Amino acid sequence: MKVPIPLLLGTIVCLPLLYADDTVAIDAELQKVWPNNRTVNIVFHGHSVPSGYHLTPRVKPFESYPHLFRVAMAERYQSAVFNVITTSIGGENAVAGAARFETDVLPHRPDLIFIDYALNDRPLPIADVETAWRSMIASAKNAGIPLVLITPTGASNADFTDPDDPLTIRAELIRTLAEEEDVMLADVSAAWQEELDAGTAEGALLSQGNHPNLTGHQLAADEIYETYLRGLSDLTSVGTSDFPIDGSTNTFTTEDGLVTFTTTNTFSGQGNFFGDSGGSGNKVNSYDGDETLQVNLAADTQLHGFSLRWTTSDIHITGLADDPGVSIATVNGAAGVSNWDAVNKVLTLSLPWDNGEVRAITFANPAVSYGNNLEFSFSGANAANQASFVSFEYQQVDNGAGARLSAPAFEVNDQTITFPVLALRGHEYALEASQSLLAESWQTVDNLGPLAQTEAAELSDSLSLHQRRFYRMAVTYPQ
Repeated sequence: MKVPIPLLLGTIVCLPLLYADDTVAIDAELQKVWPNNRTVNIVFHGHSVPSGYHLTPRVKPFESYPHLFRVAMAERYQSAVFNVITTSIGGENAVAGAARFETDVLPHRPDLIFIDYALNDRPLPIADVETAWRSMIASAKNAGIPLVLITPTGASNADFTDPDDPLTIRAELIRTLAEEEDVMLADVSAAWQEELDAGTAEGALLSQGNHPNLTGHQLAADEIYETYLRGLSDLTSVGTSDFPIDGSTNTFTTEDGLVTFTTTNTFSGQGNFFGDSGGSGNKVNSYDGDETLQVNLAADTQLHGFSLRWTTSDIHITGLADDPGVSIATVNGAAGVSNWDAVNKVLTLSLPWDNGEVRAITFANPAVSYGNNLEFSFSGANAANQASFVSFEYQQVDNGAGARLSAPAFEVNDQTITFPVLALRGHEYALEASQSLLAESWQTVDNLGPLAQTEAAELSDSLSLHQRRFYRMAVTYPQ
C-alpha cells in the first residue's frame, strides 16, 4: 500500500519515506519551483548501452536512452533542476557492477536508480547473476532509494521468442526479481520484441550486434519513461494489445471497468498502434478526420496522458474542466504545440510527423479530466492528416465513497458558500472560488463525505490558473 503525500499549503510537511515501487516522491520534488526546489539526481548503472556506445568505439551520449529519458523528463518538468548521471562501464556485468554499487552509485545521493546489465550477464552462471542483482536491489532499498530494473535491449545473436535463449532467460529473471522485490520494471525486452513483431527489422534498431542505434535507444527511452509515469500513484496503462483491433467492435471497456472507448466505425490496428477502420489505404488503422474517439472515464477516474505513433494531425479534445497542462515529447527532431481555448474549453494538440516514433502526451494536471467524458476529433492542413494511438494512461482516485462528490458547502466568516468541485487529485480536493472570496480562515467544513478528519485547510494567494483562485484542502481518508 502506498503512503499518501498530502500537500499542505503554508505549512511544513515531513514527507514519508518513498516506497520502492513508485515515483511519487521524486515527482513531487521535481514539481517544486525556485526557491523551494533542489537538484534531483537520477543514476543509470550498467554496461555499454546506458554508457552511450553505438558502433564501438563511438560513444553518442545524446542519442542514448539516459539522455533521451532526460529530454522527456525536461519536457514534463520545465522548472526542475535535475542531473542524469551514468555510472555505467562498457563491457561490465552485474557482478562487477554490484561490487562497486555502494562506492560508485550511492555517493551521488540519487533520488532514482536504473539498472541495466543483462546483455553482458549472458556468460555468467544464472545463480551469480541473480545474487548480483539482488545485492544491488538490497543496497538501494537499504538507502531508501527507489529503483527501476531494465530488461535488455535486443541483440543480433539473441531471440526473445526462444525461452531457452540466454538473453531471454536473464530478461525473465529480471521480471521475477522486480515482482519478488516489489520494485519497478521497465520491460524494454518486451517492447523490443513488440517492435519486431510489428515488422521492423532488428537491424533497423541496432548500430552493431549488441548496441542499439538512435531508434533502438528511443524505443528503450520510451519504455523507461512510461515506466516512470506508471510509478505515479498507480497509473494504469492500456495499449494496443488490450484493444479489439480485429475490426469486430466499436466499443471497448478496460478490464477494470474504469474507462470505455468508443470509435466511429470499428477499432483497427496492427503491431503496437491502433485507430479506426474507417480510413483507406495506409490510413485504415488511423483517425484521418472523419472519425472521432470517445473516452468515457468512470466517476472516480482521471486521464494522465496517452501515446501516439505514425501521427501528423491536429487533435481536438473536449470534455476537460480546464487546461490539463500538456507536455508533448519531441520526436523525430520536432516538437508539437498545445493550445487551450479557455472560452470553449477545447484542447488542441498540433503534432508534426513522428516518422513512426512513439510520442508521449502527458497531463501535468490530470484532475481536470476527473470523471468526465472526453471526445477526440482530428483535422489537418493537408491530406497527410492521420493519428494512431499506442496507449492511454489513467488513474483511479479513491475519495472514500467511490463516487464524485457533489458541491461542498463551506461556512466562512458566518457566510455559507457553496463551491463547485473542480477536480479530485489523490488526497487533495481542488476547489474553485471567485476572486472576491478572500476569507482569512475556515470556520466550519461540511458535506465532504466520509472523511475521517481534516488534515489542514488553508487559503493561498499563490495558486492560480487562468486568473482564477483555487483553495486547496489536504485530507486524510479512513484507513
